[in-house]
Amino acid sequence: MVSPLNIARGENTPIEGRVDPLDYTKRFRRAGIVVLIPFLLLIGRLWYLQIWVTEHYQQLAFNNFIDRTNIPAERGLIFDSKNRVVAANTPSYDVTVTPAFFAPKAKDTAEVRSRIDTLRKVLALTESEAKNLEEVVFGSESLWRYEDFPIKRNITRDQVAQIETDSLHLVGVQVHATSQRYYPFNDLAAHLIGYVNEINAEELGRLDVYGYRPSEMIGRTGIERSFEAVLRGSSGVGAEVVDSRGMPQTDAESRALIGDWQDVPPVPGKNIVLTIDMDLQRIIKEAMRDYESGAIVAIDPRNGHILAISSKPSFNPNSWSGRLSRDEHIASDNDPHKPMLDKSLLGYFPGSIYKIVTALAALEAGLVTPEETLYCPGYYEYGKRNKRFHCWKRHGHDSVALAQAIEGSCDVYFYKVGEKLGMDKLAEYAGELGLGKRTGLGINIESAGLVPTKAWHAQNSSEGFQGGFTLSTAIGQGDTKVTPLQAALAYATIANGGTLYYPQIVDRIETASGQVLFEYPDRIRHKLNAKPETLREIVKGLTAVVNSETGTAYSVRLDYVKFAGKTGTAQVTSKRISNADVEFKYRDHAWFVAFAPADAPEIVIVTFLEHGGGGSSDAAPVTMEILDRYFREIRGYDPMQLKKDQGEPVFLDENAASAGRHLLSEPGSAEPRWREEDR
Repeated sequence: MVSPLNIARGENTPIEGRVDPLDYTKRFRRAGIVVLIPFLLLIGRLWYLQIWVTEHYQQLAFNNFIDRTNIPAERGLIFDSKNRVVAANTPSYDVTVTPAFFAPKAKDTAEVRSRIDTLRKVLALTESEAKNLEEVVFGSESLWRYEDFPIKRNITRDQVAQIETDSLHLVGVQVHATSQRYYPFNDLAAHLIGYVNEINAEELGRLDVYGYRPSEMIGRTGIERSFEAVLRGSSGVGAEVVDSRGMPQTDAESRALIGDWQDVPPVPGKNIVLTIDMDLQRIIKEAMRDYESGAIVAIDPRNGHILAISSKPSFNPNSWSGRLSRDEHIASDNDPHKPMLDKSLLGYFPGSIYKIVTALAALEAGLVTPEETLYCPGYYEYGKRNKRFHCWKRHGHDSVALAQAIEGSCDVYFYKVGEKLGMDKLAEYAGELGLGKRTGLGINIESAGLVPTKAWHAQNSSEGFQGGFTLSTAIGQGDTKVTPLQAALAYATIANGGTLYYPQIVDRIETASGQVLFEYPDRIRHKLNAKPETLREIVKGLTAVVNSETGTAYSVRLDYVKFAGKTGTAQVTSKRISNADVEFKYRDHAWFVAFAPADAPEIVIVTFLEHGGGGSSDAAPVTMEILDRYFREIRGYDPMQLKKDQGEPVFLDENAASAGRHLLSEPGSAEPRWREEDR
């Protein structure tokens, strides 16, 4: 009820049932705020999208019709020491599939199946290639579905034409002009050079951070693997306009969409120049023609450079750089001679080539003198039970000094000095020559070999260490294992006067244009702790092995170059059975090590014939053939034409004979003849 007093004062008084105008104002303000806030947020969002991040979304829109392409880099070349290409790149047409366009959402529809069948027919896909195609189409992770996956490499021009003709049907299929790896010497030095093939899905997950793409090749073995980072180079980036099916559009209007985009060019890989000579590799292969399995290593004892390194059986890297079928893989794995294993780096029982270790230790320890003789009746009775350890020459060598023991490979002599030395002293001097340790070559799987000690036998022999083990070790039997490369380096150390080098297989790195970026220096691993007269006595014995009528390799001597050597026949079973009567895996290993010329060595050759027979009868003739052809064909000697004044050879190529000092002998003469300019 309105008070009369209030009316009299002129005050506003609410009327019952009516809304106060002030309440309307408040309500409008509140409603305006409610409407204004979302509107301001919308305006802010539009400003953010159109002004603040416009460049980002322009780039996203750009990518919707512009396909960023990977421009692969040319892989670096590999050369031999005479600058002949041993790993090259040749032009190739490769077929790729982009899963996102070929089979959207990875659905196995009738249309997709029709494309697969067409590709199988046009490209003549093998079973493994067809399986790979389906894995790519239906199994690729979403992250990679817009990448180009290679399906078939190096297709013919007719196949290119068929795919281009049927391009409307083959959605997501493209042909790229690329290059493929090619090995012109096929299986020569294959283990050393290695091979490349396509990166797989598991590797892609690990290596994509390094820029690898599904279509790239990667080094698998040998130099190709160890120097992957040097050879690979860096991929470039290109751009092309594509339609909704991922097909490139090349018309002017489409190209204009790219605007001022500039391709990032690829950077080619670096070239590698090796120390090996493919002529010598070929000679080695031909010299091993009659043997199924083994390895031969040739090195320069003056610096540790590997001149040739071969493992048999070999393989053709051109085949392994593609996709081998499952049957081909199984055949390789089941081959008893294991063609994929690099036997030059695996450990084997060394036999008598190990006797230089015992000789070195005995002379340096002062247990024998060069003149002191020991008697060999054909056996040595050892221990309380007088167990007989036989010499290979059953009627004995009579009394022999150290050089004579090496010459005739007298087991009894080395039994006796080995017993005096003991197992651990033998191991110590084996270590001095680099045995029992990896050489540091840096390629493929390399064994350290095995130099047993008392402690090793205590842990690994069921009966613990036994004294007789020392006698077996002294002649290179028992548990001792040496790789052909280790043997070459050990003999090089004796031949060069006591310097153990790290083996060197890469001479230098060059740019694609041939500019030298880096030259690898010779690296000394160790200086032998031995007196010069000790080494001279051992070399004297090794020279007699080949050049003395009682030497175990006298039949393979050369009358125009005097060389030194050591035979070795290693038993692989304790039973003494003729090689002709047992299966391959139980036959003896055959070894021969040689260096030439004997008094000024420029080459050391180790021949290892796995289960190949005898050192004198098998390995030595192979080595002699290699040495003979090396001096005739590579060094340029003509032994049929000797100068009358000193009986030295006339060189077919005077330039080829300019390096080094050459010790030569007249036929039937033990007296050395030096080239006048080398005095």
